[in-house]
Amino acid sequence: MTETLGAFALLAWLAYLVSRLLARRHLPELVGFLIVGALLGPSGVELISDQELASLRPLTEVALAILMFVIGERVSTRALRAAKWTLTTGATQYVLSAVLVFWATRAVGADRSVALVLAALAGAGAPMTIAHIVSSVKARGAYATGVVGTHAVSDALATTTFAAVLPIATILADQDADISAAVVDFVQLGIGGAVLGLLGGWFISRLGFQIETSGELLLFVLVHILLGWAVADWLEISLPLAALMAGATAASVSPEAFSLRLFRTVKSIEQPLYLLFFALAGASIHLDDLGGVGIVGIVYISVRVGAKIVGGLIGGLFGGLGWKTALRLGVNLTPQAGVAVGLAVLASEVLGTPGAEAATVVLGSVVLFELVGPLLVAKDLKGSSDEDESGSAASTQLELPGKVLIASSMATEIPEWLIDLAARWRSRLVVYQPEEPESDSVQNLLALCATKDVEVEFRPLRTESFTGAVVRTTAEVQADMVVLFAERPEGATSRLVLFPSERVARELTVPVLTFPIAMQGPPEPVQRTRRWPWLS
Repeated sequence: MTETLGAFALLAWLAYLVSRLLARRHLPELVGFLIVGALLGPSGVELISDQELASLRPLTEVALAILMFVIGERVSTRALRAAKWTLTTGATQYVLSAVLVFWATRAVGADRSVALVLAALAGAGAPMTIAHIVSSVKARGAYATGVVGTHAVSDALATTTFAAVLPIATILADQDADISAAVVDFVQLGIGGAVLGLLGGWFISRLGFQIETSGELLLFVLVHILLGWAVADWLEISLPLAALMAGATAASVSPEAFSLRLFRTVKSIEQPLYLLFFALAGASIHLDDLGGVGIVGIVYISVRVGAKIVGGLIGGLFGGLGWKTALRLGVNLTPQAGVAVGLAVLASEVLGTPGAEAATVVLGSVVLFELVGPLLVAKDLKGSSDEDESGSAASTQLELPGKVLIASSMATEIPEWLIDLAARWRSRLVVYQPEEPESDSVQNLLALCATKDVEVEFRPLRTESFTGAVVRTTAEVQADMVVLFAERPEGATSRLVLFPSERVARELTVPVLTFPIAMQGPPEPVQRTRRWPWLS
């Protein structure tokens, strides 16, 4: 095991160096991970053998689960409402790819079971590949986010469809058909993954909301993803689908502020996970598979690319995109990896010879799609990012806050100028501080706001955790701005610890205006004059 980890460390180091060289040439570093992995893997100099890759499989699966959990944010209900074309394009291109690939491969002589498996996998995408490209080229805007979401929708459809057609392919391949076992396989692979993801995402949302520190939140998520991996392995259900559904569920049912904090925390470790996953994925690529695709593989590749472009155009137009953007979208849907590879290997294990034939075609095409596709996607997303930045700079408008939360860790008199500003903005105020609603100061505040026609709500602060209380209240009242009156000790203070106002500002995504309240801090240390030893 030590030799395996040492070989992987060398592989990761070389992959990182090559990725940095490609980044200087404005090329996606993902290509460097894949190329170095392929050259040093079993099909190259065999720095890592197939047996060593198998021993590292648990690490790859856990990395895959964490990355798919992060991608689940892109297919949450909020993301789908923001970019409706994500769902229409994902479904349209998947159905079109499946139908056309089935009939085209059957026309050139492919067996029915082989054609059925290829049809189920043709629409699958590569959400992790696209997510990494979006991050590496620093693409921004709804289009870049929607492309990742479309790939994630495609993988979810591919997993559930494959689970449904695998029993049918088993019967068509003249294998020993067991109807009850086929139903169990469908439940485990498709429905089981979705149910596990829904439960896991809801559990993470409900309990993780109470965690304040980012380190503890990250540990909480990682522990439960490991638990989900163990459950998925024990029940033999789809881990990528479960992780994707968990991320989508957590992003959908959580308050927006916590959802942003949750995924921002997990994303802090995604770069090393990308290197781990794609370097090992590159090592798993067998370059000799390209020579074994045959006429069926050539037809599969050609028809899949055409169906992706046409499906992206049709689905994008239905979702409200312009025809130029929808046409570009189809090209960005061509990369394929991850889920398609795993399902193809499963088909070879279940179906025997027909499954091995289908797996050879899929794995051979993945080599091409993974080495060429990212270059095209990176070029397109880089251009779209520049367009979005230039367009947004010209149309940026400042919006006044509709609701302002005024919070204080101690009883504080709210300045009258702040209430005047709220009246000018026509903003609603929510005051949150440790006082009783019946106190004279609160009644005076309510009366002053009434005279200035400012709608105000007072909430008493009854918790010791000021940071967590402000973050939760901001999410509950959906505040557009937060004004803090927070304590700041005078004198010597350790900058290793953040002040409450600084912690609140880091946790929230809305503007935070802070007014420090001076408090007596520890005394300043005595400054001692240093002398040279020979002068003492």
